[in-house]
Amino acid sequence: MNRRPDLFLVTDEGRDMRTDPDLAAEAARGSEAAFAELVRRHQARVRGMARRLIGSASAGDDIAQATFLSAWQKIGTYAGGTFSAWICAICWREFLQVRRKTRPEIEFDETAEILAFERPTDRQDDRMDLGRALEKLTEAQRVCVVMCVAAGLTHREAAEATGWPLGTVKSHVLRGVEALRKHLAKPEVA
Repeated sequence: MNRRPDLFLVTDEGRDMRTDPDLAAEAARGSEAAFAELVRRHQARVRGMARRLIGSASAGDDIAQATFLSAWQKIGTYAGGTFSAWICAICWREFLQVRRKTRPEIEFDETAEILAFERPTDRQDDRMDLGRALEKLTEAQRVCVVMCVAAGLTHREAAEATGWPLGTVKSHVLRGVEALRKHLAKPEVA
């Protein structure tokens, strides 16, 4: 096999300056180092998206791992465009597979009071509030908000990832963000 050596463009900070499509092409030729760089660049986005979609850090990390494994196996099918949209589409499909396989066995009483063992910090309070607010959205709104706001995809990229019409994605984002604002608004003090 005539394999060209990996060429690295490096800035003063030591960062790899190759583009995602260049790295994907190298990975498709078998370069594990190129794929590792793609993982490094996109793992935070994919993990955050998966965690928000599934509502659990550990299950989200499992989905992210499955996403990158699937991406490695399918890297030869990457046909250009933004790599983040391509990898987020894989993450979406992995999430759907997990959701299809898991069925809730226990019904939880959502009105039950849960007592915390420790008093969370303000930042933890904010994360818990955001998590609860995301749970109150419809699934379609949550998916679109997570993809477009949290993962940073464009509306068009989210539409391509989900297979939903562009207008539908835009509508879900708009309504979802508005609902989040209402859920997260602090009550006025009189």
